Amino acid sequence: MTLHLDLGAYENNADRELLNRIPQRVAAYYLALPLAREEGQVTVVTAYPENEAALKVLERLLQAQIVPVSSSETDLQAAIARTYPASAPLAQSILVWTDEVDWCEAVIMTGRALGRALDQGVHILDCKTPLAEVMAAARRQEFSLLVTHMSDEARLMRLVRQSPTSLLVVRGEYVAIDRLLVALRGYGSDHEALDRVLPLIVHEAADATVMPLARSASSRLNEMLAGDLPIRQHLRAFLHELDQADVDVAVRLRQGEPATQVITELLQGGPYDLLVIAAEADGDFVWHVLSRIEREVAWPGHPILIVKPPVNPAETTD
Repeated sequence: MTLHLDLGAYENNADRELLNRIPQRVAAYYLALPLAREEGQVTVVTAYPENEAALKVLERLLQAQIVPVSSSETDLQAAIARTYPASAPLAQSILVWTDEVDWCEAVIMTGRALGRALDQGVHILDCKTPLAEVMAAARRQEFSLLVTHMSDEARLMRLVRQSPTSLLVVRGEYVAIDRLLVALRGYGSDHEALDRVLPLIVHEAADATVMPLARSASSRLNEMLAGDLPIRQHLRAFLHELDQADVDVAVRLRQGEPATQVITELLQGGPYDLLVIAAEADGDFVWHVLSRIEREVAWPGHPILIVKPPVNPAETTD
């Protein structure tokens, strides 16, 4: 059984040594805060005690077994804002690279278009730059996004799993974003995905469709979204953020295995110009979706934005 914790005075009693292991961006991405350490275990308050991938990342960062206790998204967001010192946002740029000469023009055009939409600078790497050097550059906090294309499946999988920053995978010539699909994992990473894509939605005057993903093929979304369950609260909060930005948004529900839900919607809904999906650790599920899209030649030519957690890939285990 997972306990529910009141966070009203968390910042006054926080273990600062534990907090130093969980940067503010990590706490916000996973909506989780360390509470106390005892006998090799750390109690962590989280909005998603069932998110095993996130708990494994936190376990690695805290170097201890995690005992989760539950709190609401809104309480955790407020506690994180109170606990970590406010800092000025870091000026960031977009990194652009592909190792294929034939794809240079499409990747560079996409990177520059995103730079204009997000009001960020664009740094273009030579296509001869080794992948290891690209990932070392992407690890610098000044870069918010790596825009890329790779045809080699093994190298693309390595990039998706090990990239220290979010990725925009280019799969065709750049076209304006009129409508995009955000696949909701039901976790705090969805809010990070929205933060990443909202300026693009506003700049392009695009429509957004959000699709909450069932956790398994046997899950019944209509039942999960009934009443006042956490996933319904999560969806309500996400839609409220879009409504505050005056974005036209639709909600779609699909049944089946989670990756199948995404692919079915891409093929039967839309048409969509961009898919947005967040990774919980190093991206097992995201890679499963991407590899199926490529293998089944589904929804060809359109880009995929993969939002990655703000942790060193060596610190993740999923």
